[in-house]
Amino acid sequence: MIRIGICDDLVEQLQIQEGMVRNIVCRLGLNAEIKCFQSGEDLLWEIEQKGNMDIMLLDIEMGGINGVETARRIRERDNRAILFFISCYDQYCKEIINVQPFWFIDKPVSEAELESAFREAFKVMSQKEEIFEYTYKKVPYKILVNKIRYFESDKRQVNLYNTDGVSSFYKKLDEVEAQLEQMNIKFLRISKSYLVNMNYVKEFRYEKIVMDDGKEFKIGPRYKDKIRKSYIQLMGIS
Repeated sequence: MIRIGICDDLVEQLQIQEGMVRNIVCRLGLNAEIKCFQSGEDLLWEIEQKGNMDIMLLDIEMGGINGVETARRIRERDNRAILFFISCYDQYCKEIINVQPFWFIDKPVSEAELESAFREAFKVMSQKEEIFEYTYKKVPYKILVNKIRYFESDKRQVNLYNTDGVSSFYKKLDEVEAQLEQMNIKFLRISKSYLVNMNYVKEFRYEKIVMDDGKEFKIGPRYKDKIRKSYIQLMGIS
């Protein structure tokens, strides 16, 4: 799930921008969490409590700390976030350059321009992070691969367990495995029913693996030798 934050101290503007972003996210088929904030302080508190956001829309002129100062504090902990600056002022240009802006949007905000910004941002995110795509009930979805913990085969569908929860789609686990292999992304097939992301494996044993949250999965007998070789390869053990 992509986390998006919108920060503007004017409620009316905040609501307008939120509506635009929700429309854009729907059109692009993104699985996103969208949160709104009326101050830079509120946004920073959210990040401190719940972790970094992927994309943030920052109004420059706000009560309390302004958008530029908010961005500076964000950059102290996160150099990867994509920042859009929204304003009708240009006197902050020199300051803004220092916080790695991704896009400038003039007020009043145009949904067409905002969508262009999101499309470009998504291209950059796709280059930085691999994207897994799937369809459920004819609706396309996209999720960052590094947020996927494991896939579970469940009769005719696959359950995708990620850092934000679980989602499902109709596909065979063999097809998911092949899709990941085509993308040159290495997941470990540990049994007929499970395909796991090695980044979330805490411990590897002969009979089972232990995930970082303590969850354990048995390794299927016919997968043991292949897993051992794949594990050694992935971990760079000679």
